[in-house]
Amino acid sequence: MKKRIMRGGLLTTTVIAGVFAGMPAFAQTVDAAQTAPADAADAAAPAPAQANSGNGTDIVVTGSRISNPNLTSASPISVVTAQDIQVRGASRIEDVLNTLPQSFATQTSSVSNGSTGTATLNLRNLGDQRTLVLVNGRRLMPGDPVSKSSAADVNVIPQALIKRVDMLTGGASSVYGSDAVAGVVNFILDTDYQGLSLTSSYGLYNHNNDSARFQGLARAKGYPYPSGNVTDGQQFDVNLKVGTGTSDGKGHIVGYMGYREIQAILQGRRDYSACSLNVPAGNAGPDYRCGGSATSAPANFTLGDAIQGGPPTNYTLDSSGQLVPGQSLYNANPLNYYQRPDKRFTAGFMAHYDVSDAFKPYAEFNFMDDRTVAQIAPSGDFNNTQTLNCNNPLLSALQVATFCRASNLLSDANGNPIAFTNPDGSSYNKANVLIARRNVEGGGRQADITHTSYRFVAGVRGDLDRGISYDAYGQYGTTKYNLIYRNEFSVSKASRALDVIGTAANPVCRSVVDGSDPNCVPLNIFGNNPITAAALNYVQQSGFQQGQTKETVVSGSVNFRGGEYGVQTPWSEQGIGLSIGAEYRKEQLSLEVDQSFRTGDLAGQGGPTLPNSGQYDVKELFGEIQVPLVTDRPFFHELTLEGGYRYSDYSTSGSVSSYKGQLTWAPVRDLIFRGGYNRAVRAPNIQELFVAQSVQNDGATDPCAGAAVNGLVNGNTAAQCARIGVPASRFGLIAPNPSEQYNGLLGGNTKLSPETADTFTVGAVIQPSFLPGFNATVDLFSIKVKDIIGVIGSDTILSQCLQTGNPTLCSAIHRDGNGSLWQTPQGYVANTNVNAGTLKTRGIDVSANYTLRTSTAGTFSANFAGTYVDELTSSKVGAEFDCAGLYGAQCGFPQSKWRHRAVLSWTGMSGIGISGTWRHLSATRFERTVADKDLAGAFYARDARVPAQDYFDLAVSARIEGKYTLRIGANNLLDKSPPILSSTAAPIGSLGNGNTYPGIYDANGRYIFTSFTIDL
Repeated sequence: MKKRIMRGGLLTTTVIAGVFAGMPAFAQTVDAAQTAPADAADAAAPAPAQANSGNGTDIVVTGSRISNPNLTSASPISVVTAQDIQVRGASRIEDVLNTLPQSFATQTSSVSNGSTGTATLNLRNLGDQRTLVLVNGRRLMPGDPVSKSSAADVNVIPQALIKRVDMLTGGASSVYGSDAVAGVVNFILDTDYQGLSLTSSYGLYNHNNDSARFQGLARAKGYPYPSGNVTDGQQFDVNLKVGTGTSDGKGHIVGYMGYREIQAILQGRRDYSACSLNVPAGNAGPDYRCGGSATSAPANFTLGDAIQGGPPTNYTLDSSGQLVPGQSLYNANPLNYYQRPDKRFTAGFMAHYDVSDAFKPYAEFNFMDDRTVAQIAPSGDFNNTQTLNCNNPLLSALQVATFCRASNLLSDANGNPIAFTNPDGSSYNKANVLIARRNVEGGGRQADITHTSYRFVAGVRGDLDRGISYDAYGQYGTTKYNLIYRNEFSVSKASRALDVIGTAANPVCRSVVDGSDPNCVPLNIFGNNPITAAALNYVQQSGFQQGQTKETVVSGSVNFRGGEYGVQTPWSEQGIGLSIGAEYRKEQLSLEVDQSFRTGDLAGQGGPTLPNSGQYDVKELFGEIQVPLVTDRPFFHELTLEGGYRYSDYSTSGSVSSYKGQLTWAPVRDLIFRGGYNRAVRAPNIQELFVAQSVQNDGATDPCAGAAVNGLVNGNTAAQCARIGVPASRFGLIAPNPSEQYNGLLGGNTKLSPETADTFTVGAVIQPSFLPGFNATVDLFSIKVKDIIGVIGSDTILSQCLQTGNPTLCSAIHRDGNGSLWQTPQGYVANTNVNAGTLKTRGIDVSANYTLRTSTAGTFSANFAGTYVDELTSSKVGAEFDCAGLYGAQCGFPQSKWRHRAVLSWTGMSGIGISGTWRHLSATRFERTVADKDLAGAFYARDARVPAQDYFDLAVSARIEGKYTLRIGANNLLDKSPPILSSTAAPIGSLGNGNTYPGIYDANGRYIFTSFTIDL
């Protein structure tokens, strides 16, 4: 029998499942080049991956708008099925997708400090802003108004109805428009589900804290640490879906509801994250040391009269409350989250009704309400107050003598101490004192975030005539964002509460006496007593934000199948396919903040958060063509040419074009070659254009902070440090930040232009007829993004200025009066959005799969998918470095050159199944270890390298009486601890958290889960 090749037949399908009866094979990478089985040999081949277009009729494959069931795809597409999600016991879809070698974690539940609470996707490690997310081939609206990328939040996706997820890695802007630079993730929902299904799942993390090494580091510092077995991070979800058709068979409706609850995991619950790890002085020593934040309890005081050989300028309080030279550190880790608590509710429906062949209306509605809490260490006075009055009755005599020594008094231009006036007319002096005091009495800072999302689609499609069809729809989506930030310190109130007069027996705020703030309560942080409840109630402050993003889309297209009219080449039986259309899209964003955020009055925020609003629209025309040049000829089983073009006119940045050209050649049925070129574009989003500029935590290093050793600071001369703003008088006297957090001026730029990207792919697929059930694919890819939208990076600016003295970069560095880039908001590196440089990646995707079905022993399958990244090069303002295989402040989270996932599974005839997964990430190196001058630097030996990481997962399932399914499994079965690094090698700005990269490595231990499904 002659078999025709399915469009989508070359899908590089990474599909997990099939450990139970009736489900497809686990981790398949499929050449679905066959339709329904024609003989016994065909029966061993997996079913072709197909997608419906939203109403359960035509076949449409991600990467093209042309529905043609008789052509192969020129684009490799990884596919994850619903069973993949189920067999991993995952309540978060991003956890499943991030196990694929082409996908990288960004916003995950393991990120607490700086998190927005959303879940985003990042293909090829090019950034989540360059990955377009679709639902049934249509855009998912932006996430929230505070995320830098405004990337879509996949929490909205109804997990119960996911039929499969297509991941096309490579440019697809000519098909779908802006943002599809790294690729497209298309969630295909089961719009034709029939019946009722209820699934309930429960899981938890389990870890044995048995590291004598890390427990010893905490013990040596006097920090608490956990020991023994811990169980935490419980996750529970329940999902209901129901579907039914109309009595006349013309329509169908599917509804769903879901609830998910996830419990928190504190970093203090793991011995390797019980304290923040710092490198030893001079990078010399046998191991890390437990460090901490210089904002501590008891308080730290930094005086402003530092000179070489002069008296100490750093002071703290001893156990009796006496002032002593030195610095105390606060262990910020225990209250930080490894996993945020979360509650999510989803609901919605999808419906269609075929009034006639020409008129088939359809609709979709999705709702989500998600509440998540990010918690970090307590707030306090982060050097927000910079002076003390010398007549403060809370100060001891020693403190007055030290703080108010003549060299440290506020003075006029002539060096004379300034006399200030008390309410009674007497005079007093002020001293230059930076105060760093942690609010340990107030508890952790909590960002209580709620996202409420709505998405509605209404459209109509049908056949205008034989071979001519259309699809037109309108879509509206919005994400509403609300934030309550708790347990913060008010800078203004703390300043008034520290400005105390009166007597030791009767201290009173100056603002009470002069009437400017009669509610003020004195804040006594100068001894060993805790802050009083009254003082804490006065200085603590909450902050509020609310905003929303909106997206409106109106789109229409017409498809033409030329074969119906004989429009085809003389050498092919397949007709030419054509699709043309137009689209209008409008994006809107607004963010309102309260006075505390707007003025920067919240001490622990790193700077003010300003309101933001903006909008843009784009008008587009697009077209695609598929030309089957030759079919079923010698050496030309198939030869197909594809092309596409999109013209986009943005209200903010003008017009831009994207296009593609692809070729598929199958000399014989068993072997197919494919290749293509895509020009993709990404227009600047609203955040990148309009977000207000403010000083925030940004960089991870200051090369010239620290003491001078043999005339050098961190190996840098005074002349080099002068380039990055260090005056000779401050050389060797600038205090480094123990938390490795430095200030940057961040914000938008309305003059940004679109990015452009060139993507090349070439590959081959083999599905030998002599080995039914086997297929393998190899695809080479190369993506180069030009005119990158984003920041240069504070660390890059400092590094390049230090090396080259580039005046443009050096002018971006602003030091405060102490020469610091972190102690006050006046010290920062200007790092706002620009179009600067390029980003390039290239590598190879490989996959191989074999499925053997037997009549007595069940089904066996072996599946493998891996990616080798040869290059990930960033080029900005004279700095160019390749981050493949590296991690750090400039390269970001670890980019293993080789990542793979291999799966073995068996499904018995009785419905019992078992599957095992091996996840592998090759070794990576700290960026400072390489010879590249733009990355090289001093490093500690233990930070130099992360060895290869291997994780093993196991799942067992049973199908009972055809309608009950029980699953039990464990991910990270061997409870492998994550690789541990210092805060220098795994900084927060690179998504480091808890001394590791928890989005890349399994940080919480073994995950044990069970689920039960009832199908009726």
